[in-house]
Amino acid sequence: MPFNYRPLRLPDLLLLQQVGRQTYEPYYPHIWKPGGMDWYMERCFGQETLLAELSDPNIEYWIAEDGSSQTVGFLKLVLKKQVQDYPLENALYLEKIYLMPAFFGQGAGQHLIAFAKQRAIQLAREAVWLMVMKSGPIWAYERAGFRTVGEVQWDFELLKAEERGGWVMVFEL
Repeated sequence: MPFNYRPLRLPDLLLLQQVGRQTYEPYYPHIWKPGGMDWYMERCFGQETLLAELSDPNIEYWIAEDGSSQTVGFLKLVLKKQVQDYPLENALYLEKIYLMPAFFGQGAGQHLIAFAKQRAIQLAREAVWLMVMKSGPIWAYERAGFRTVGEVQWDFELLKAEERGGWVMVFEL
C-alpha cells in the first residue's frame, strides 16, 4: 500500500480545511459537548489558523494519496518541539494524523506514522512524539513502537470531562 505524500502550501488551504473536516468529524463527535465540534474545527482548520500555520517554517502539513490519487489522510508535523515533561529537545512532534473513513482499519495509519518517522530522520531528530487521548488508538502507536512517557490533560471547556485525559508517547530514533 505505497502512498504518495505531498506537502500542503498556502494555495492548498481550502483542500486542507475540507480534508481536516472529512478526517475528524466522523470519528470524534461523541467527545464534544454541544458546539464543541464546530469550535474545534474553527480552532484547527479556520482560515486564520491555517494561514499562520502554513506560513510557519516549523510546521508542515502533508497529504497522503493512494495510487489512484484518492486522499488517504494527512499529517501535521511540528518539525522541532521539545517533548512535554520529558528530557528530549530535538524531537519532531506529530500533532495530527487523521485518516479518511474509507482507509480506517487497513493499516494506512502505520504508513503515515512511518512517513513521520522518516521525516524525523531526514531532519536529524532524536525522536517522534505525540499526544493521544486515553480513549484514542493507543494500540496503533504502541504497534508502531511508541511508548508512553507521561500524561496530558486538555482543558477545552467544550470537551467532555471524561475525554480530557491523554498520554504523551515517544518513539526514539
